[in-house]
Amino acid sequence: MQRPVFKAPGTPVEELDTPALIVDLDRLDSNIETLHSFFRDRDSTVRPHVGCHRCPAIARRQLAVAGTAGGIAVNTVGEAESFAHHGFTDISIASQVASPPKISRVCAIARDHTITVACDSSVVAGRLSDAAVAAGVVLRVVVDVHTRLERGGVEPGEPAVDLAVAIENAPGLRFVGLMTYEGAILAEDAEELETESRRCIQLVLDTREAVEREGIEVEVVSVGGTHNYEIAGAMSGVTEVQAGSYALMDYRYRQYRPQFQQAARVMCTVTSHVEPSKALTDAGEKSIGSDGGPPVVDSLPGVTGTGGSAEHGHLALEGAAQTTLELGDKVWFIPQDLGTCFNIYDYVYAARAGRLQAVWPIAARGRYR
Repeated sequence: MQRPVFKAPGTPVEELDTPALIVDLDRLDSNIETLHSFFRDRDSTVRPHVGCHRCPAIARRQLAVAGTAGGIAVNTVGEAESFAHHGFTDISIASQVASPPKISRVCAIARDHTITVACDSSVVAGRLSDAAVAAGVVLRVVVDVHTRLERGGVEPGEPAVDLAVAIENAPGLRFVGLMTYEGAILAEDAEELETESRRCIQLVLDTREAVEREGIEVEVVSVGGTHNYEIAGAMSGVTEVQAGSYALMDYRYRQYRPQFQQAARVMCTVTSHVEPSKALTDAGEKSIGSDGGPPVVDSLPGVTGTGGSAEHGHLALEGAAQTTLELGDKVWFIPQDLGTCFNIYDYVYAARAGRLQAVWPIAARGRYR
């Protein structure tokens, strides 16, 4: 596990050893305010999905701003355990929990926390019920409705209603509502984004009406994300939007959501410049990630990131950059995908105006199970 080299608050960030994952607090706070302000004075709220950054300090910052549901969403049981350990009391696990070991762990968290799990199978609902009864807890359950992505979820309408009825009647379970993750709809055309978002969300809202006709209360309708929060949050019947990427905003996503700033970058150092048109840095795939493609170099004209090896980042140099970029210079990379980047680090440096403010553990990194 990495250990941060101590630097006093106020230290210029360029004095930090590299590669270093750094969050700009002004940009982070601006992003949070931009999205959360939309939900003030609305019936819907935002439930920050923290599976991208996995950092309790960032999550606390999100929950401190008005407009939230009062809790967070995570991807895995391991992430839920980590955030519960760090004092978060309202946690939704936005993916299916199906295996007996994971169900047992969820029941253990539920003894002292408000835990909501997603379910798309009557078989799993039975397992959840048996485990909850044995543990002496009541699990909150939402039916995961399939609307767009081919990665799980019961079909809307009658199949989802039948599952809701089964959960409502199962001992140890409390049916609380419906959710869907339609996936990030990265559409450049605003009309296309709205049409597809409304199509997916309406399937859930129609299912809600069908469930209520069975005499079952639907407390939660959780849909949408950063890509369509204005659309989802304004639709009548939606209670919460699980948005996550807005807080930090990686390069790929910002092409479609320009109102958010890129708040997280990786600072690295030029370690080799033998050929005029090429240079190497000390930040390769192990410190940035490569699933979304090579990172983008920030604010260095004539310098382009071209990928790299495990330990080294490769730069292509053009024009004046061939002679002005020197050994030891700092280069800032904007990752294509911050989810994979944050999962590489044990901690992140928080900075304001180019100076270190705090070092925050990424407590849930690597909690895949």
